[in-house]
Order: sequence, then C-alpha cells, then structure tokens
Amino acid sequence: MARLANYLEKVDFRDERFIGTIAFRSEEITLPDGSKMALGIDGGHWVLVYQEKAGAPFQVFEYDQHGKKIFVDKKPGGEEELKLFRRRVSYFFSSVHVDDLVTILPPSP
Repeated sequence: MARLANYLEKVDFRDERFIGTIAFRSEEITLPDGSKMALGIDGGHWVLVYQEKAGAPFQVFEYDQHGKKIFVDKKPGGEEELKLFRRRVSYFFSSVHVDDLVTILPPSP
C-alpha cells in the first residue's frame, strides 16, 4: 500500500488556496504507534486533531501559516509546540496508507 507522502510530493502546501481535510476512513484504523490524526487545511490555516491512543483526550493544534502562530487547545504556543506540530504532521504523512484515508475537498466553484 502506498504511503500518503508519496502522493503529496507534488502538493505545494504554501499555496494558500489549497483546501482539504484528510482523515481515517474508519474508527478502527490507527497509525503504527496507535495514535489517530486528522488534518484540515484551509487557505493557510491548518488544524491537526491528535489522539495519542483510544480513549485519550483529543489535542487540537491550529497553525496560522500567515502569522506563523500555533495554538494548542486554544492556548498560544511557541517554538516547541510548532516543532511538535510539524513532527506529528510529518509522521502522519509518512506513516499512513492512502487506502486507510478519506479525503474531503470543498466543492469546485
């Protein structure tokens, strides 16, 4: 099965017009470490929903690409939170199989 990262090589995430949501197609699917993630991107605003393991609380990262600001659970974050966000997104892209995902794109104008 192909990893998501293979499909994203040609996507320019700096393009603020890119809009979409990537999530697991089933509640039973997890990443190799047992975590779950969903990622939404809308005009330079990224939202990562992370759950370490089943039953654990969700953690919500919001990254503003314009202002290079990160919020974690609605609280302002700094460089460490930004690094954690990037590590998690990178892990998601490199570990998840495309067949395990649902991609939601907005309707074309």
